[in-house]
Order: sequence, then structure tokens, then C-alpha cells
Amino acid sequence: MAELADAGFESTPAPPRPTENKPSAAPDDHDTAADLVRRKIRTLPRDLDRDKAIRRLVGMLARRGFSQSVAYSVVREELAAASDDDSLKY
Repeated sequence: MAELADAGFESTPAPPRPTENKPSAAPDDHDTAADLVRRKIRTLPRDLDRDKAIRRLVGMLARRGFSQSVAYSVVREELAAASDDDSLKY
């Protein structure tokens, strides 16, 4: 410590760490992920297997930094909405 003081560094303690936890997914994260999935669904082959579509979409969101739980829930919701459309197999 004396060497640091001699070099001109102050001996101030580090600021305390925040104690509150950050929520796992902000609402805007969900909306952003849903928008990305909707755009990607349009480009997927129509005859693609549902499981393969889920893997591709969840993987895309994971590569963009979304948590697995957010990615999977958004993909399930958007595929369900897309399956209501008659032109899609999902």
C-alpha cells in the first residue's frame, strides 16, 4: 500500500456493489425479440419441421444476446401466432 501511495494513488475504498438484482428480461427485450422472430419466420422454408424452426430461431436470439428463457418463450408465442396463418405449417 505504501508503494501505491508513493506513486500517487489514493487509498479510497471501492464503491459498494449494488444489492438489487436486475430483472431477467425487460419488457422491451421481449418486444425486440418478438420483432426479430417475426421477421425471421417470413424467411424460413414453409415445409421446415417445427423442432428445427424452434432451434434455428432460439439460436438466432441466443447469438444476439437474449436469454434462453426469453428466446424460447418468444419463439413459442410467435410460432403459435404464425400457425394461425393458413399458409404456414408451424
